[in-house]
Amino acid sequence: MNFLDFLNERQNIEKTRNFNVFQTYTLDGLKPIFEHVKKITQKNVHNPLRISVVGTNGKGSTSHYLACLFSKLGYKVGLYTSPHLISPLERFQLVWDGNPTLPLLDELNLLFQNHFLPEIELYESLSYFEFLTVFAFLFFSEQNTEVQIWEAGLGGRLDATKLVDANHVVLTKIGLDHSAILGNTKEAICQEKLAIIGDRCLSLFAMEEEVESLKTSFVNRPRANSVPLHIFSCPPNESYLETNFLFAKDTISQIIPNIQQNLASLSFQDLPKPRGRMEVMQREPLVVFDPSHNPDAILTTTQEFAKSQSKFHIFLGSLPDKDLKGILEALSPSETKIESLLLWEGEGFGSFPEPTGSLSAKTERVRTTAEILPFFQGRIPILVLGSFRLYGIVANLTQNTIKM
Repeated sequence: MNFLDFLNERQNIEKTRNFNVFQTYTLDGLKPIFEHVKKITQKNVHNPLRISVVGTNGKGSTSHYLACLFSKLGYKVGLYTSPHLISPLERFQLVWDGNPTLPLLDELNLLFQNHFLPEIELYESLSYFEFLTVFAFLFFSEQNTEVQIWEAGLGGRLDATKLVDANHVVLTKIGLDHSAILGNTKEAICQEKLAIIGDRCLSLFAMEEEVESLKTSFVNRPRANSVPLHIFSCPPNESYLETNFLFAKDTISQIIPNIQQNLASLSFQDLPKPRGRMEVMQREPLVVFDPSHNPDAILTTTQEFAKSQSKFHIFLGSLPDKDLKGILEALSPSETKIESLLLWEGEGFGSFPEPTGSLSAKTERVRTTAEILPFFQGRIPILVLGSFRLYGIVANLTQNTIKM
């Protein structure tokens, strides 16, 4: 048995969408396994800096920029993110000189066979995400990473990444998503995310607009008296990616003040964009992919795209547990620029309600690639939104060569 074989046998809640398991879930079963793996890592004498990134929108890009910036400053960095676009190996990459790099499968199999296979019964009960988190923790240690960036999955309080016991926590924007599990208000969701703060946490970083709008959550956060809150104030930018880059840059300057001169010399243009975020997948016609999947993120991304395009198609597909009605409503401010709205309702995706206003007459419901292929061969730009799962579909349509 190899690493991927064992991983693919694990229960994958991201695929099943059976989030009801979290109603009774605790980290109690995972903690002793994590402690066992931590003992294995004790032979590595260095003590890496660990940063947890939580939030609803912008976690992935903020994690990406934190990792890339640290690597540009000369640190060996491990980056843990989810979900993946094509390969699960994307979830725990090493970052060199600003460039995330996939681990070698041969190395992963060797690590699996040396440290996991001899005690495989210990890991049999773990879910897909739990096992990946444990495995990445040991992998980063074996690679002697000096900085580790851990993007949380669903929440914070019950997220497997909480057990890495980060030195610092970064909170990105809060939106209404997974309300049945995390809470039905932004304040409740924020509290759930901030509960990732553990005993080793030295500081919390958050954007000013979140702190101002969710004051109660920050006042009542775990260890409020001993974990200082650093507030980032940023003027509006044309790109949400640049905002998250600046947030990451400001965070690092607070964590390691003596590198501010070197950090100041790094610009947004110096770093690659994170994969799958406002990614240009084709030039003619222009096809841009972004995984925005809740109303707040859809609104931000669509309005950003509309600033540079006089008209465009939207190719939208979302999973059944998302706020499908709210997502359609978030498109309304840009509806005069939307030439057509293609709602992907293929297998595993949700069925949208009827759009309102002028969007109703512009909407087509599609289930096969043959139905949307003409749009990708036309001249009008296409903005793809709603789910990471659309990435592979669009890559095939654009015949994009993905080098992973």
